[in-house]
Amino acid sequence: MTATPMSATAPLIAVVIPHFQRQSGLLAKALASAFAQTIADRIHVIVVDDESPISAQSEVDAHPEFPRAQMTVQRKANGGAGSARNKALDLVPAGTKFVAFLDSDDDWRPEHLANALAVMGDRFDGYFADWWSFNYPDQTNFERIGTLDKPHESVCAQPPGFDLGVSPLEHITSDGGGVIQTSTVVYRFDRFPKLRFREEFFNGQDFFFWMDLGNGGARFCFSTAVDCNNGEGINIYQGAGWGTERSLHRLRNELFVWTSLPRFYTMTETQRSNNQRTIRNLQQDVVRDLLHRVRHGKKINFKLVRDILRFDPTFLFFAVAVPFRVLGEKLLRRSRSATA
Repeated sequence: MTATPMSATAPLIAVVIPHFQRQSGLLAKALASAFAQTIADRIHVIVVDDESPISAQSEVDAHPEFPRAQMTVQRKANGGAGSARNKALDLVPAGTKFVAFLDSDDDWRPEHLANALAVMGDRFDGYFADWWSFNYPDQTNFERIGTLDKPHESVCAQPPGFDLGVSPLEHITSDGGGVIQTSTVVYRFDRFPKLRFREEFFNGQDFFFWMDLGNGGARFCFSTAVDCNNGEGINIYQGAGWGTERSLHRLRNELFVWTSLPRFYTMTETQRSNNQRTIRNLQQDVVRDLLHRVRHGKKINFKLVRDILRFDPTFLFFAVAVPFRVLGEKLLRRSRSATA
């Protein structure tokens, strides 16, 4: 464990960076973007190394230009991004007002933190912004997903900022959570100092964090400014198409997230319906994945299948119809191809 000295004066914003990478230079790029912020003199960066193959300390040591007085670097036993973020939140200096999240393979535009403060003002507790992904170079995230297209109350002209107008629970159940990228989120830590990520969820922890903030009374705003570039680092689901080694893991973990919502939140009928639609879509993908494995003679991990059945036993009744739907889709494609 290595921690660098903290400054005597509490920072305005703590920047939380969980780190696990097999490629050198990614964390250094993220850190450079943090220290290139227009208000960089008011931040303190906390990097938690989650037993990364490329250590955080080695990345920092290679860049003497990074201000050591504004950094804390700590290594911990591997526990996933949520666990690493929680450790970082435990290390936020006393008196810090805001926390901003930045993944170690992402980087910020220089105005990101200033934009967040300008849009949040005194009225809001949580902020997120648009971003670019290496997977979709021709569209921003907001443009691709499209769930923020309806009119929202303007709260800031420059940068363009808007009141989300609904709770994070309402927003996430309506769009599957995809529009909120963790590396663009800033929130009022001084109002929610004890809130932590739910570590029992391998993925989707960030969704729960935003929804828990909303349950605690947080109001969210957003900006259409593109504040972040989403990079290509360690991604447990990269290449996880049907029948691949990781695909059932991904589907199992996503089903665990969405079938767990009713345990934690009181939902409206619309929210329950939207959540059920997400679950049914995932279950359909499970069946398609299993069919692909059977057809191509690939191994099936029955422990994952048992987990999926445990999350929602009605899956069996729903699953029966999926092979017929798949067959119908194939016949329709062949018919269209023959008449083309």
